[in-house]
Amino acid sequence: MPEYEFLLQIGLILTIGVIGSNVLKKLKFPEILGFLLVGVFLNLFFLVSGYDVNFTEILDIVVAVTLGFIGFNLGSEIDWNMIRNLSTKIMIILLFESLLTFFAVTVIVYALSFPLHVALVFGALASATAPAGTAAIFWENHCIGPLTTATMFILALDDVVAIILTDLAMDYSTIVYSGHAFNLIELFFPIVFDLLASFMLGFTAGLLIVYALNRVEDHGRYVSLVVGSIFICIGVASILNISYILPTMVFGITVSSLCKKPEIDYPTKKALQEVLGLSSPKITEFIYDKKNYGDFKDEPHQIFHEVFRISTPILALFFILIGISLDLTSLFDIGLIGVIYMLTRTLAKSGGAYFGGMVAQAQPVVQKYLGMCLLSQAGVALGLAVIISEHFAQFGTEAGLLGFFILNTITASTIIFQIFGPIAIKWAIDKSGEGNGQSC
Repeated sequence: MPEYEFLLQIGLILTIGVIGSNVLKKLKFPEILGFLLVGVFLNLFFLVSGYDVNFTEILDIVVAVTLGFIGFNLGSEIDWNMIRNLSTKIMIILLFESLLTFFAVTVIVYALSFPLHVALVFGALASATAPAGTAAIFWENHCIGPLTTATMFILALDDVVAIILTDLAMDYSTIVYSGHAFNLIELFFPIVFDLLASFMLGFTAGLLIVYALNRVEDHGRYVSLVVGSIFICIGVASILNISYILPTMVFGITVSSLCKKPEIDYPTKKALQEVLGLSSPKITEFIYDKKNYGDFKDEPHQIFHEVFRISTPILALFFILIGISLDLTSLFDIGLIGVIYMLTRTLAKSGGAYFGGMVAQAQPVVQKYLGMCLLSQAGVALGLAVIISEHFAQFGTEAGLLGFFILNTITASTIIFQIFGPIAIKWAIDKSGEGNGQSC
């Protein structure tokens, strides 16, 4: 394909995608869902018109860069103070809802006669959530209360659990396809190496950037340095054959934690602590930081805002290409597994949050409604599904088809969860009475 034709296709697709997504946004569709649906419409157009498009040349690069930016954006939502202040109750609920979802989906998919390594992959992907879109709904409704607090903390860490579980599932699939005898060392060594290497890479990059940012007042001057460091993390991760998301996530956490912040003085901070029953002012500061995340005038939010703006067209292109790559002719084949996957995930998320809340003796409002706030899926689940599809393709045609089947199923279910997830969240907010700044 001539270079000008290729660039023209990318330009037209991105332009049409952004325009279409904005139109759908006016109809109250989430932005990510808009990009996916535009991709599906373009896919259908290409299929009907017989126009041949092939984006395999850039898809790998787009996926790698997208996952890197998703990791950094996810890390920017977390800092060490938040992790240190996590209560035992939140950790219990997190483990219950994520692991119950993992085991429930794995068992159900395996019971449908799928191989165990495929069932494990579905289980791992089911535990992922959509932190950005979910949190945005809480902020738009000015929510305050125990449900809001629990949701914000769990959203930030849910995808970390999903990434680790996905790595384990992929390691197991490697053992299956390589024909090696199963042993725990071969299963856990790659994930331990992945975690350690990701931490060292992301933490080192973060320290270097923090050193530079803390020496200037205008953090925006160094946005190119931050973006360049994200690309370096992605490149080194590719060389080491480790996750693209984990090192950039650690990078984002390090910058969020160690970058100098101005003193935050909220008139209602003490009152809010009393309402929420929180013991540490750091938790309240965290919630308010996230509620005001749209105003990036304060440091270090400015740098995250700039990076997010730069990553926006890349993320848009990623979701549009996923929609275009969706095999529309195979959607009927994934109907049963797709429906069962979505039902099982919904029940497991809700049940896990409920039983976790009971064990942790959390407030009744958390037990009842937290699960409904964790249903949406978006970038992390899709990104991990793409990685799995590419991973399976290394082991031959049959494995490649299974990987593509997983990607199609997760893409289709993500579209559904993007539609019904926000509805469930709004229902939970209304039932809890935490909207419009009122605590139940």
